[in-house]
Amino acid sequence: MVTIKSLNRIKFFLAIPLLSFACTEEEEILPDTVADEIYINEIYASGEDWIELYNPQETSVDLGGYTLSDEGNEYAIPSGTSIASKSYLVFLCNDLGTELNTNFKLSSSGELVVLENGVGTVLDQVEFPDLDEGQSYARFPDGSGDWAITGTVTQGTSNGDGSSPAINSIDRNPLVPGLDESVEIWAELISTAAVAEMNLYYQLDDGAFTVVEMTYESGTSYVGTIPAISTEAVVSYYVEVIGTDGSSSYKPSSAPENTESYEINTDVLPQLFINEFMASNENCCPDTDSGEEEFDDWIEIYNAGTSAINIGGMYVSDDVEDPFMYQIPSDDPEATTIPAGGYLLLWADGSTDQGTLHLDFSLSSDGEAIGLFYVDGRTIDSYSFEEQSEDISFGRTSDGGESWSALASPSPGQSND
Repeated sequence: MVTIKSLNRIKFFLAIPLLSFACTEEEEILPDTVADEIYINEIYASGEDWIELYNPQETSVDLGGYTLSDEGNEYAIPSGTSIASKSYLVFLCNDLGTELNTNFKLSSSGELVVLENGVGTVLDQVEFPDLDEGQSYARFPDGSGDWAITGTVTQGTSNGDGSSPAINSIDRNPLVPGLDESVEIWAELISTAAVAEMNLYYQLDDGAFTVVEMTYESGTSYVGTIPAISTEAVVSYYVEVIGTDGSSSYKPSSAPENTESYEINTDVLPQLFINEFMASNENCCPDTDSGEEEFDDWIEIYNAGTSAINIGGMYVSDDVEDPFMYQIPSDDPEATTIPAGGYLLLWADGSTDQGTLHLDFSLSSDGEAIGLFYVDGRTIDSYSFEEQSEDISFGRTSDGGESWSALASPSPGQSND
């Protein structure tokens, strides 16, 4: 007779090999368990994108078969890839999909990045914010739960105990300065918590840089002033923030090799006019620069002067508040020179790879503005228009004249008269 007591003994002895088997299985998947302590430690997403992993443990970890993913793409880490104890491993996000190169790039406007083990368990994930050039998103200290945008990138090395101040943006006022006009440079920081000092550096032409201490205004803003310039010059400038830990970051991030700049210029503005344009080209006026007929937006420039004018180095924009939107290339004067009394057609098609006369924006048929600006940003001519009809251009009723009208017979590159 089998009693309840004896039945329990049978269950106990049957459980012994099962427990032994479970221990064996646990040892076999130990690398997965250990890898639970692998962290996404730092992310850079503006330029040569990369993701840094950190192993805080006393042993190395084999990551072969694990995956990194962004929103919509998954990259399998190659077999044999390991991360050493207390070390960092960097994956370049460049679309290559081989070795330590992922099959995706990162969005500088922010997205979700996920690390999973070989059986699909999420080990770590982070949704990083909008990042500018020279900024990364990192844990402080390594492997902790505290993330911050930092102005000092530490690819493949420790992030340290605290983030370095990061400059979000710099602006100037006025945008297009003239002779004897001082210029305010405004710097907006991510945070002022760890700021020890803010400096503005400027130079005239190729001279030495002069440093100006910037002052705190409000919120996360600092301001410094470049004094009025009484001669023609190219003024270059950049901003430096020094953290309480002694670290420095810059805007532009690669300063002083690269800087922001403006030009003080006294040239008489050329007699150029936005003479005609089409913002809804469906079947009229084909662009054949690609080898095929494309019906793109276009802008016609008219030279009312008595001598030829090269517009290379000047700017075109569909936002009069942003005169520096697109600079016409200056390395092809044969293409960009307009003879006296002549016309030049610019294709507003967003296809700059099709040639010098192709802009990197298109026009809105719902209405907007077009501006032509000199090399220093001064306005040569501009025109604001309303909703446009298909295959109907809009232009001056006489070349360079004051009145405008819809033109049922477009004349790109020719007189409107």
